[in-house]
Amino acid sequence: MEKDEIEKLHEASLKLNKEVKDKLAKAEAEGQKVPESVWADGIPDKVEEKDKIPQDELMSMAVDYIMTNIIIPKGFKIEPGFPRPQYPNIICKRDGLKYSIVIVPCVYPAFITIDDKSRLEFVKTCKQNDLIPLYAAVGYRSYDEERAKARLILRGDIFITTFPGFIVLKDTETQSFDIKVAEMFRP
Repeated sequence: MEKDEIEKLHEASLKLNKEVKDKLAKAEAEGQKVPESVWADGIPDKVEEKDKIPQDELMSMAVDYIMTNIIIPKGFKIEPGFPRPQYPNIICKRDGLKYSIVIVPCVYPAFITIDDKSRLEFVKTCKQNDLIPLYAAVGYRSYDEERAKARLILRGDIFITTFPGFIVLKDTETQSFDIKVAEMFRP
């Protein structure tokens, strides 16, 4: 990812962080219960491994996010045996079309992609089974600016979750994972 792309991502993240803070302040002013982090502001002096959210748990959070915010509300029917932590994470159908979804949890500012060999194998398997291959990057960022910059994902913290949309995977030799909203599959 280019430096200017990272800066744009950072600016967008700061804007989103302000929007979330404003919504939380409004909710608190209206007497609504507002979630709070168990961590004080900034980076803790001592962070033990048990305090960090491991990759498998982050994957579960990402799959749950896609299920509860996209798949179920948009009326997709989930195939038996799904969702699951391994790829494909979800196979679902709607309007006569079947989708196979690879979900990748990312920690701000990283945007993780799958390698070309794995992508091509996945697309080939999808085509053989009449499935549309989709890639879903789910990003997590600590609500706390310092922890976000340090890429700390801690238990009990509050996160901003981002999901720009699905990318339809292709069987071309290489594939760009640049986020282009116009090319996103949005059910």
